[in-house]
Amino acid sequence: MARRTLTVPVLILILAAMMVSVAGTAQARSRYWSDAKGGEAGLLDIRAVKVTNNAKGVRIVVRINPVNMDEALPSGAFTLRIDTKSKRGPEFQEAFGIPGDGGFSALRGPKSWKKSWQTYPSVGKCGKTVRERWYPEDGRIVTHIRPKKGCLWHPRNVRVQVKTITDGELDADYNFTEYEAQVRDYFPARGSFSTKVRYSKK
Repeated sequence: MARRTLTVPVLILILAAMMVSVAGTAQARSRYWSDAKGGEAGLLDIRAVKVTNNAKGVRIVVRINPVNMDEALPSGAFTLRIDTKSKRGPEFQEAFGIPGDGGFSALRGPKSWKKSWQTYPSVGKCGKTVRERWYPEDGRIVTHIRPKKGCLWHPRNVRVQVKTITDGELDADYNFTEYEAQVRDYFPARGSFSTKVRYSKK
């Protein structure tokens, strides 16, 4: 059988295709979802969610309606659940009242494990790997878990669930107006999680 010889132009095309393929698989594993404004949108309506899972850790950015401090400050709660082992359910949670206190915590494991993850009222060993930032006027809530062996070390997959509850609002003088019914918003939907975001070094 005669051997087929590839010409130089054909080889160049094949190598170029291979380089594109490799570049595509090496891109940072980051997913962004926009969440349409609901018909019963409140001051804490979820607008977008971005999840990054790479060598720098797991970083989740949740965008809500920007808060105008001169008009009305929302009263309610924010909950972010993080799942790295989908068969077991979420392992971690970021939750706080608005306005109010709260922090990061582990949902599963022994008492010592849960204590190591807390960030409020005291910070545990693994809690020190968590960076929590809330920028209400910019409508941005950021949770970043840096990788550390013995805590969270580069999970293969990450998926998230977000919930906000608005039960009223405060005016500039902190006079509270309670809603007749709570306004709830979910991402991606009530009782559901986002699609998985795979780990990549970059």
